Order: sequence, then structure tokens, then C-alpha cells
Amino acid sequence: MASSIATFFNKFLYLLILLLHLGCFIFTTTTGGKKAPPSKKRKISPSSQPSSPSHPKFKTHKALSSSWHFIKHLLSIKSCKTPKTATSQLSPQSSAATSTTTVSAAAAHSLVSLTQPDPDRKPPGSCPESDISADTNLFFPLRNDIFPCTACGEIFQKPHLLETHQTLKHAVSDLSGSDPGHNIVQIIFKSGWPESKPSPTITRILKIHNSPKILAKFEEYREVVKSKAARHGALTRRRDERCIADGNELMRFHCSTFLCDLGHSGDSSICSQQFCNICGIIKSGFSPKLDGIATLSTSWRAHVAIPDDVEREFRFMNVKRAMLVCRVIAGRVGSDSDDAEKADGGFDSVMARTETGVYTRLDEEELLVFNPRAVLPCFVIVYSV
Repeated sequence: MASSIATFFNKFLYLLILLLHLGCFIFTTTTGGKKAPPSKKRKISPSSQPSSPSHPKFKTHKALSSSWHFIKHLLSIKSCKTPKTATSQLSPQSSAATSTTTVSAAAAHSLVSLTQPDPDRKPPGSCPESDISADTNLFFPLRNDIFPCTACGEIFQKPHLLETHQTLKHAVSDLSGSDPGHNIVQIIFKSGWPESKPSPTITRILKIHNSPKILAKFEEYREVVKSKAARHGALTRRRDERCIADGNELMRFHCSTFLCDLGHSGDSSICSQQFCNICGIIKSGFSPKLDGIATLSTSWRAHVAIPDDVEREFRFMNVKRAMLVCRVIAGRVGSDSDDAEKADGGFDSVMARTETGVYTRLDEEELLVFNPRAVLPCFVIVYSV
């Protein structure tokens, strides 16, 4: 008898707790504690009462739905893009690994693979470490977003400030002797040097970290050259497969001078001196005002393009020379600068003449490129002879 009474009492207690729990959702409060002004009553049919907004069941369902959506929004977290997505956005750049150069195909493929961005190096404007964003979180708006530098940890409030910081302070990185890329670039640099000439002494090899804007311009120009080559092939029935495939990408050398201590003791920043040509090219690319950007097939020919007495005459300015290893979208190569300047010429670059005025093979002479977007510097070789 006592056990049956205890069982009945427990069931009654559970039912009472359930009713109290449901009652918390039924009795809703008005916003701000103020009652809404009484509205005029109108007769409605009983069948329409459940769908009326003033019906208690509708109020309960609306309150539960609003509470649930509010809780889901609070628990939602802004997710960052994974490195795999960032890599897939730069996949057009990886197609450049099929380009052929004057050196062996294996060395050229390794060189292009070395120019790919580092997986740990996030581009400016990417998702920061904090998951809270004022753009998507409507309940907790922040005054400013934060954009940390993944290299040094410095915090910026605008994405363009972060991009400027990385362009100036983390523009290059030193390739040590144990790095496989160091040996590849060294072999490519010295392979074009004549054995009869004094061998160059490499001081350091620096890898250039081009900004996403510069990389995007380079790939956009490639697509322009490819589409133009396809249209030209359809009109003339002479398809240039190299231009259609990768824009006729080549590996070329460009020699210039610099004034600062670029890359010394592991320094990754570049200077802002007006006459420091190498730092200016790394920061903003080649100048569009130049009457053609000269690129050569070997490091030796690029070296002799600058007179030997330049360093001696401007020693008071601490002038030094360096070699840029570049990727160049040559496109359709013309053999006459006059034809290339015509609107209907259709040439993207021009093969220069020799001192005797005779045209030579592309691999032996300089190539003039008129669009600065077509040249992407990848490595800086600081050397002396």
C-alpha cells in the first residue's frame, strides 16, 4: 500500500514539474513593459483564429522561434578559409610550372614551384585570428576589425595598412645554403656564365614575396595574352600553342643596382630611397614609363648590359648590382619594333637587334616587353665579380 502511494506521488510530482516548465513559455511579456494600445475588435470566424497573430498559440510559436534563431545566431561562428582554399585561388599561378625555359625542364619546373606563396603566409585581408567580425555579427558589432600580421604579429585596423606593412617590412626572405631553392637558383645563375670569364661570387639569394595585387595583375595579363592569341589563331588559321597554353612564359634575367643593405643579416624589409632600383621594382614592379623592359636569356648577358664602371663611378653612393630572376609573359614575339608599335601588329614583345643590325635567336639576345605586368621578379641575387 505504501509503495503504491509513493509511486502515485512521484508521477504527480513529475506532471507538476512538466506543467510548470511549459508555463514558462506560455506566459510571454510585452516589450519594454508597456501594454500595446487596445485595438478595435472585429468578428472573425472560429476557423481563422489559429492563424491570427493575436492567438495565444501563435504568440507561443513566435516566441519559441525567435528565441531559437537568436540562440543559433549567438552560437554561429565566422569560419576562416582553409589554406587549401587559399591555395586553390592561386591555382592559375601553379599552371606556370609547365613553361619551358632555356635551362633544363626540371630546373625550370623547380624554379616556378619555388615562387609559389608559402602556406603559412596568409595574404593581406584574409580572415584574422579573431572570429568576431563587425560585418556579419549584428548582435555584437565591433568598432574596428583587426588584421594581424602573420609574420611579426603587429595588429592593423585596415587591410590596406596590413598590405603596405607586408610589402615594405616582409618583402624578401633569405634562402640559406641548406634550402633546396638556393642550389637551384645558384645553378641557373651560373649556368649562363662563360668559363673564360671570372666566376661571380654570390653573396646571398633572396626570395621575393610579391603582394596578391602584383600576382593578380600578372595572371590577368597572362589571360589577356592567351585570349588574344586564340583570337589571332582563329583569324589567321595559325595557332600559337605556347601562347594559348601559358602566354609563352619564359624565365629571363634583369640586372639592376641598389643602394641599401637589402637582405643583410636576415633583414626582410626594403628601403624607400629614390635611386634604389631593386627595392623600387620589388615594391611597385617595373616602371610603365620605360621604353620597353629589357630581359635577357642568361645572367652573363644581363650582367654586361650594365657598364662595369657604374659601381666605381658611384661608389660614394654605395651603389651595388644585383640580378633579378624573373618570370616573363612574352606572348607573341615580334622581330621589328616598328611593327610591334602598330595597333594591328598583335605583338606582345619584341626581339632586339644586335650591334650589326641582324636579328638573332630569342635565346641569344634581349627581349623587350612593353607591359610591366608581364614581368614578375621572383629572386634577387646579390653578387660580385
